[in-house]
Amino acid sequence: MSSSTASTRTASGRSAAPTGVLRLFQGAAVLSVFVVVLQFLSAGQLLSGTSGAEGVHAGGAVALHVVQGLAVVAALVLQRATRGPVWPTALALLALAVGFVQAWTGDHTGLAVHVPGAVVTTVVTVWLAAWAFGGARRTA
Repeated sequence: MSSSTASTRTASGRSAAPTGVLRLFQGAAVLSVFVVVLQFLSAGQLLSGTSGAEGVHAGGAVALHVVQGLAVVAALVLQRATRGPVWPTALALLALAVGFVQAWTGDHTGLAVHVPGAVVTTVVTVWLAAWAFGGARRTA
């Protein structure tokens, strides 16, 4: 077995995370945070009336869907590989679902719905990234 797929049992009966699976989750989490930051920047440009900002913000939404979808898959694989907690997968799925609602509200409703959704997306995304580098290694 290679080091990227090897796993061992911990005292709690869980398997230690295969390095590759943990790195995939960490990478997806970091990319998600990065895209959320870019979304905030493009939203600021959009609100200030910068030409072309709407296209950048829409493209960022697509990128966020992709990396958060990857985070859902990685969290699920990590949970299955380690028999770890289910909540990180549920939170990753929540972030993805809220992202799709965000995309719809950005086109169809006012900022009264879109902005609170951005706050939820940000909190969940940052929480998952923090867990990916702290709790995931201890839990897995």
